Amino acid sequence: MFQGRVSTIFYSVGVTIMIGWLFYVGKDIILPIVTAIILLQILYAASAAVARVPGLGRTPVWLRASLALAGILLILFAMTRALVASLQNLVPSLPRYQSNLENLFAQWIGTPEPETMADAVPKTDIGELMGSPAAMLDRGSRAVTNALSEFANSFFTEFDFAALAQSVLSSLTSFGGFVFITILYASFLLSEITGFPQKVQRAFGDDSASTDTLNMFARINHDIGSYLATKTLINIILGLVCWGILVALGVEYAALWAIVIALLNYIPYIGSIIGVAFPALFAVAQFGTLTVPLIATGLMITAQVIIGNVVEPRMLSKSVNLSPMVVLVSLAIWSTLWGISGAILAVPFTTILMIILARREGTRPIAALLSADGNV
Repeated sequence: MFQGRVSTIFYSVGVTIMIGWLFYVGKDIILPIVTAIILLQILYAASAAVARVPGLGRTPVWLRASLALAGILLILFAMTRALVASLQNLVPSLPRYQSNLENLFAQWIGTPEPETMADAVPKTDIGELMGSPAAMLDRGSRAVTNALSEFANSFFTEFDFAALAQSVLSSLTSFGGFVFITILYASFLLSEITGFPQKVQRAFGDDSASTDTLNMFARINHDIGSYLATKTLINIILGLVCWGILVALGVEYAALWAIVIALLNYIPYIGSIIGVAFPALFAVAQFGTLTVPLIATGLMITAQVIIGNVVEPRMLSKSVNLSPMVVLVSLAIWSTLWGISGAILAVPFTTILMIILARREGTRPIAALLSADGNV
């Protein structure tokens, strides 16, 4: 009995490692397909909102989903144009921002002191230096200051900010190709979804098995679709609030940073922190002081705390019943496999896994451990 359980655990770990390796190697093929499936679930959740529009309540589901897809395409097109335009305008201004950073570092650290013969030859011996902590501290602080100043000078001399911006701009082109393939997959899935229940019934034969499978897919569509649709609305609200804060404080390219904050907020826990860091660091480069960046950072963090702890719990409710520790572990695993895309999709993937495990008696305890309250 014990040996059988050990064998089961061993094979399960082996299969998990193999699947993880396949996901890592086949990222370019699997990621667009998986994203298309997630997008399809968003479309079905959005189709329920479209049904509330007068005159569209009795239209077919595929038509409402198609209208939702057209709306998503328009939003993506507008976001892409805004990002490209902002980056194109940002590149010519980079030398000015670099000069502001250099001046700021010069005020903080100062310029390295030239090493003369008098500096090279110590004026005090080791005994006197050890007997005077103030002299030791002064010499150590001068050495640290010179080292930091030399590092800052070499960094601003060797680092090419314009090349970085051009790299980001070119990566948007590859992202556009990824979006095109994903939408193409989602369109084909949308055209075949009407006959999916019949396929399941013919595949399983047994009425109870097919019904159980369809119920599982229905719960996945409801939970993931409602989570992502609500999370998208929350991110839009957060992006608009941060945009208003940045505009009021005079931070340039506020629309660009608002989009970045909204997109990164899909990543649990750490995404909001990284999102605020980008406009804060840019504000330092723009103004060359810390006053406005600190005010902007404080206001944006306050907005995120209010939205994350008041608005988001009320809107999301229990749509995703995952343990916070499980979310962190899944975030680490999926971000390692698929980078930022895996970090964004970590919660939907883990939710789908929990729902699938909850459908079978043998794996239901695992699903209960993955959940936040044990109710699966």
